[in-house]
Amino acid sequence: MVSFVVYDLAFLVIFSIFVAFFLYKKRNTGAMKREGIIFMYRTQLGVRAINWVGDNLKKTLSFLKYIIVAIGLALMAGIIWLLGQTLWIYVSRPDIMQYIKAPPIAPLIPYFPKLFGMESFFPPFYFTYFIVALAIVAVAHEFSHGIFMRRFGIKIKSTGLVFLGPILGAFVEENRNQFEKKGKLEQMTVLGAGVFANVVLALIFYGLYVAFFAASFSPGGYIFNTYATSSIPLANVSGFIDEGNLTAVIAGNETYYLDEGLATQLRMNASELFVYLDTPAVRVGLRGAIVQANDVKILDGDSLREFLESKNPGDEVTFTTEMDGIRNDYKMILDKHPSDPSRAYMGVGFRRAVPTGLIQKLFSGFMKFKEPSTHYIPSWDGDFVYFFYHLLWWVMIINLLVAFFNMMPLGMLDGGRFFYLTILSITRSDKFAKGLFKVATYAILFLFLLLMFFWFIRII
Repeated sequence: MVSFVVYDLAFLVIFSIFVAFFLYKKRNTGAMKREGIIFMYRTQLGVRAINWVGDNLKKTLSFLKYIIVAIGLALMAGIIWLLGQTLWIYVSRPDIMQYIKAPPIAPLIPYFPKLFGMESFFPPFYFTYFIVALAIVAVAHEFSHGIFMRRFGIKIKSTGLVFLGPILGAFVEENRNQFEKKGKLEQMTVLGAGVFANVVLALIFYGLYVAFFAASFSPGGYIFNTYATSSIPLANVSGFIDEGNLTAVIAGNETYYLDEGLATQLRMNASELFVYLDTPAVRVGLRGAIVQANDVKILDGDSLREFLESKNPGDEVTFTTEMDGIRNDYKMILDKHPSDPSRAYMGVGFRRAVPTGLIQKLFSGFMKFKEPSTHYIPSWDGDFVYFFYHLLWWVMIINLLVAFFNMMPLGMLDGGRFFYLTILSITRSDKFAKGLFKVATYAILFLFLLLMFFWFIRII
């Protein structure tokens, strides 16, 4: 069977040829203009729809302006805080580069998880996902700008497409003089309307993501993320033996184990070692989600527990695990349970992470719809289920990323003038607002340079 990547790359080539042909055909028309490295194609497409919404939903739009400004301010504060947090992590946690190779400032391009070795953090990001998500994000963002322009009596001169190679964007071009003569609240509403639409879309697609998961996935295994553990005084350790993926720790008459992660303790001046106990799962090197035990299907932690309760210490069991779509069998002799010698024991568990920061708590809350220790499998056509499931995820995430990014206080973004108008509203001093806006712009750009500097010195 031909991999979807082949079709996706073929689509990328065909799409690029189509864009090149379109630009060539329109090169001498008044609608197409080149501005630096980008091409802008102006049309009247969608203007009638924008005008209709702006004219017929005036009360709703007037009510929404306060919500839009509040969300804009929250996003601006959020992105500044996120940038600061990212810088702090790069400065204080040099080990982070062992896991994240991607530069902190980079465009969102197709296949970036594969290009930067981040496939364990992100689902596949095909060109198809990129184009579909970009179209949804851009159209909603610009349409929302447009309807609020119309609501406040700002003439829409044109709509159109922006071309940067095969990458497309959209725009709504307003009468700039009319826009700048409007009140500060009206201007901030128009500027924040785009990111408001992106936030709403992110929430809608989150709902679709959860609903699709509930309808299309079912429990199909148990995920363990730790073996049975203990801690021992370093003074009791008499030697280490390299056993490939594990390091055996000899302490008196007992043997314990370290994996690559736990072995980092040896480079520290710790008085105790956190180790894995000598259990059946460790001895056979059990890895992956447990999907079967002998001929019994394991659906989750409860079904694994029930299976072990039906066994006795000394029984031989074949466990089947799945990892990256590949199944492996592991034969092991079950031990006695440390707290009850009559019970069978294999020595695996799931250590739940306790969210500490705001981002971790938000992420934990959003992912509560599924049990983290359960391995889920598609309940119908697997390839299509994963394709659509990941598409919903990317549309949701890209909407959020665009919302945050656009509210950075930089001159070329919506957040630039939004920030200036916010300061102007508070201080009523145009000179002070412009000065602070300039300081904020340079501060953000300097922060970008610092991020790239620390990334570079960590990566080399």
